[in-house]
Amino acid sequence: MGDIHGLFVATAMTIPSDVPISAEDTAILGINITGQPYVVTIAAMLSPGGFVDVDGRPDVERIRDFLEPRVAREAELQQRPERRDGRWWWVHVPVVMSAHITVESVSGDDGFETLCGRKVMEALPPDRPLWHIALVPGARPGRCGIVVRLHHAVVDGARASALLERLFDPVESPDTAEPPEAGAPRVTAARDGPSFGARLRHGLRMFLRRPVRSRVLLGPVSAARDVGATSVDLARLDAGARARGATVNDAYLFAVGQGLRTVLTDAGESIPDGITVSVPVRIASRDGTHNAVGVMLVTVPLAECEGALGIIAQRTSEAKPLARAAGSSVGSPRFTRLFNLFTRHQRVIATVASNVRGPRHVLALDGAPLTEMWALGPLAGNLRVGFTAASYAGRLSVGIECDAGHLTSASRIATSVGRALQSIADH
Repeated sequence: MGDIHGLFVATAMTIPSDVPISAEDTAILGINITGQPYVVTIAAMLSPGGFVDVDGRPDVERIRDFLEPRVAREAELQQRPERRDGRWWWVHVPVVMSAHITVESVSGDDGFETLCGRKVMEALPPDRPLWHIALVPGARPGRCGIVVRLHHAVVDGARASALLERLFDPVESPDTAEPPEAGAPRVTAARDGPSFGARLRHGLRMFLRRPVRSRVLLGPVSAARDVGATSVDLARLDAGARARGATVNDAYLFAVGQGLRTVLTDAGESIPDGITVSVPVRIASRDGTHNAVGVMLVTVPLAECEGALGIIAQRTSEAKPLARAAGSSVGSPRFTRLFNLFTRHQRVIATVASNVRGPRHVLALDGAPLTEMWALGPLAGNLRVGFTAASYAGRLSVGIECDAGHLTSASRIATSVGRALQSIADH
């Protein structure tokens, strides 16, 4: 009898308490982006090994058993949102692994990208924790695809990368450190920052910009998504950018500009000198908040000349401290309602270009090495194309998601982005 009572007490002590959802994360739960779930998506390929056989077929029961104890250590993966007493809470619920880890079938050379385009539009059921993993047998010859989706209220990009490292195992350690500009660094609150006047001028300039006049980049967004990706050697890109006084992120923004140029050219629109891009930046995180992100607006030159990279470097070096000092880009549910309305008709930005520092070393899932990885972010408001860069094991990958009903193919945009990145890496 005593043993049974002790077991009951010990079990009860291990059940996490409900946690109030922070104002920022509550606001993110309320973001309405024209029918698309506000989800962080990681797409990757697994080589044979462990639970993946030589043909790229996964043993789904084995991987569920492998991940179950790891999921049990992650509070965010065991909680669902629930509203009661006028506010939102993270409520602990049992995790049914068979509901969260499933197998999807694809066919054709671009079947995996087509699947990703469908999955980014698939809502995560609100009656269970807001995450899902899809395994894709034979997504590439001899490879198993994997698509990990997590709601943005659960993780931002940096937290998603850290979570991935805890669920997977390291295969090897890097010989050299990853360039510091490859992704968003850890941010701590600075004692001294930009003056109030500088922050005020920055805030006014964010909205007093030349409007984006493109009819192809902005407008009503269809329910269809097209997905593409490209990648480049990170060390070479870093060296090429540094030689021009720029960072990897500056090189990435230059490449985003070239991708937008392709969209405009294919639509027969005129090419402006520059176009404004929204760039999420890491800010100091407050206790209990899953998202710690501000916003930096950068006018990216669309010229193909080498001088464009230097212009971007100057603009980001001036804007980033001000963007971090301004704080979070979301604040309250009331703000979110206004944000939803504004983003449907805004002409301030042409796209969002996120950049996340991913794992520096090769990872494996139950013995199956992760050979390539890219990330996808949701399209918000009236934006018809979005870019997400993520570093992984010495490469920088850029995932492109676009409105398939109105834009040129994502693979064509990816080709332009990849060509621009490679041109910097080659020099």
